[in-house]
Formats: sequence, C-alpha cells, structure tokens
Amino acid sequence: MKKQYHWGYAVVAATTLLSLLIWIGSMWYFDEWYDEPFTYVAKVGSMGATTLICWTFILSTRFSVVERLFGGLDKVYKAHRHIGQTAFFLILLHPLFLAVRLLPEWQEFLRFFWFSDDWVRNSGIIALLLFFVLVSVSLWISLRYHVWKQTHHFFGLVLIVVIVHMIVANAEIMTFPVLRVWFFAWLAIAVLCYIYIRLLYRWIGPLYDYEVVATTERGDIIEISLKPVRPRRHLKHRPGQFIYISFDTETVSAEPHPFSISSPPEEPHLRISVKELGDWTSGLDSLQGGERARIWGPYGKFGDNLAADPDLDPVLIAGGIGLTPFLSMINDDQLMHETDRTIYLIYSVETPDEAIYHDDIESLHLDPERFVYVPHSSDDDGFLDATTIADKVGGLDGKTFLICGPAPMMESIADDLKKHGVGIERIATEDFSVI
Repeated sequence: MKKQYHWGYAVVAATTLLSLLIWIGSMWYFDEWYDEPFTYVAKVGSMGATTLICWTFILSTRFSVVERLFGGLDKVYKAHRHIGQTAFFLILLHPLFLAVRLLPEWQEFLRFFWFSDDWVRNSGIIALLLFFVLVSVSLWISLRYHVWKQTHHFFGLVLIVVIVHMIVANAEIMTFPVLRVWFFAWLAIAVLCYIYIRLLYRWIGPLYDYEVVATTERGDIIEISLKPVRPRRHLKHRPGQFIYISFDTETVSAEPHPFSISSPPEEPHLRISVKELGDWTSGLDSLQGGERARIWGPYGKFGDNLAADPDLDPVLIAGGIGLTPFLSMINDDQLMHETDRTIYLIYSVETPDEAIYHDDIESLHLDPERFVYVPHSSDDDGFLDATTIADKVGGLDGKTFLICGPAPMMESIADDLKKHGVGIERIATEDFSVI
C-alpha cells in the first residue's frame, strides 16, 4: 500500500517532467530560444502548474484506477491537496519572472500584476486571482462541509480561463504541434473529469438505491440500517471500506457525505455509524424508515492492509468513532476465522462510558487465540503511545498497525511507532479529514 502511494506521486512527477521535456525538445527542434533567461523559469512555472492542475481534476473523480495508484481514496485526496498547493505556488513563477525584466522600475514591475489594455495579460490575471481565492477557501479557510463542497464547482471556471489564456497568448503551446497536442489532450481530460464528477457523477457514478430500515441512537452515535431497493442490485464491499451517501429527505441537505461501513459484507443490511458533529449529522436521527438514500462506492483500501503481509499480526487501533471500519472487519466471519494470526483491537476513548461498542465487541466471543480485545481509556490509562501499545500487544515486532481516528491521534501514534523502530510499511492510516 505504501508503495502504491509513492507510485502515484511518481506518475504525477513523471508526467510533469515529460511536459517540460516536450517543451524544451520543441524549442530545440524549431531552434527558437528566449532572449531573457528569466523567461525559462516563467515557462517552467506555467507548464508545470498546468499539468498539475489537470491532475487535480483527475484525482477528484474517485476512479478505481486512480485509487489503486495511490493505495486508497483518502491518500488520493491528500495527493489532491498537495498537488493543488504545489500547482498554486508553481504558477506564481510565471508572472513573477515575466515581470522581472521590468526591474529596477518597481512601479512598472508592480503594474504588471494589474489589469491593462493587454487582454492576454488580463486573462492570466483573472485565472491567477480565481485560483488564489479558491485555493484559499478550499485549503486555508474553515467552512461548513456543504459550503466547502460548493466552492469546488468554481474550479471549472479556472480551467476555462486557463484555456482561454493559452489560446489568446498564442505562445509555444499553440505554435509547437507536439506541445499543443500534449497540453490540449491533458486539458480535454481535465474538462471531462470535471463534467463527470460535478455534473454526471450524481447520476451515473457507482450508484446504488437504498432505503432506510431503521435508525438507532447510541449516545452521540446514530446507527443507520439500510437495505437495497432492488435486492439484486446491492453494494458489495470489503471489510474496512466506506461509501458516499445522500438522503432524499427534508431532514438533511442532499450533498453526499463519506462514512465507513460498520457492517460486515455478509449481512443483508448495510449499516453506517455516524457521530453527531454538526447540523447535517445531528439531523440524521429524524430519518424515517422507507426514506430513500443514494449510495456511491464502495471506496477505500484500508482493510487490504490486513492481508498485506500474512506473517505479521495486525494491531487495529481505533480512536472513538474511528472504530467503524474495524467493526466491519471483526464481524466478518471469513476474515476472523480463516487466519492463523492473532488480531489485536485497541479501542481508545477518553472515558469508559464513551466506548459505545464495548459490549458489542465483547459479545462476539471470538477465539482468544486469534482475537485480543484491549479497551483503553485515556483518563484512566493515559494517552496511547508506542510504549503503551507494546505493553498491550506483547511488543511491536512482528506486527502491522492499522490506525483510524482523529487526525492528531493518528499522526501522534504513527510518529511514535516510527521512533520506536516500526517501519512506515507496517503503519496504515485511514484519514477522513481529507475526504
């Protein structure tokens, strides 16, 4: 899984480098070079950023081939964030180094970054301003989920303005044939990806029609049980996967939200367990039996880490509601009975009464030679770290670690495990904060 994650970045880097090589090769072939050396830096910025922008659209599609390339959809969205940030800072090189030739005339240098009679430059400024606003809103400003999702619709406008800027500038991309075909192929793919995920996905994605069977409140957690409207068309998932779901009800807004599947694959009903964290989730307790739901998925490769190395004993570390993907694993008969390994589950909460699923886990009565359940309360037992984990599971050697919970907890435990000699290839996390 770790190798897949790095392969994804390697493919993105390779295609970006290839864009630059095609550009340099075209200049060499036509023997056309710049007089100003700073122009080369400006073009590296624009062409590199354009390739990366196209990749951000590809990474937003949730295509299975992209998920496989990065080893999980949460990893895809991390890459989406990182690549978007890199594209933004890279594109800044373009206007900065085009304007450097105006120095030391600072007034002319600064005027270059504002609107004028030159519509080639104006289109570039518009694209840059739109990109800046949307990146700021998406990455650096805290918004409600449904508002944050809506801002992503406007990235299509950035793409259109970028295309317009390329055409009106009539520069290398338009004059060098191979370079023109290369970049417009990428831009066409990006446009199609945008149309798919923003307009068509809601209707033609990996979509299943379900209806609510029942909702159950368990403390601050709402369990929703669902069944397929058409029994022959039901979602088939693996333990540890998640879905996007929206409900046809006036109780909550219609945008899809991601949730882990807490039921095992063999159960007839699909179950999600949702912690009340805001207006949308708190409205789920008003769902009525028979109300329709749309489900997209399944997604995620978190559970695949269980089988990544059959010689290692898995240690499942759950923080609060991060238990949900593990519930589908430990309730899966095939997974729990067809293995010679010992599976450890550490269920970490702040206080014991927050361990909503404690009794459910103990009632499974699984073979203690194959399954060891370790409840943990930070109030009673202290914060969970590598030393504590080693004490609970008999050492860190010969084990692989799957961690799901609040992002700070996952980062802290993963870092501490690495400090105690656990290789990164033996640590897997599921991070919903980026989805």
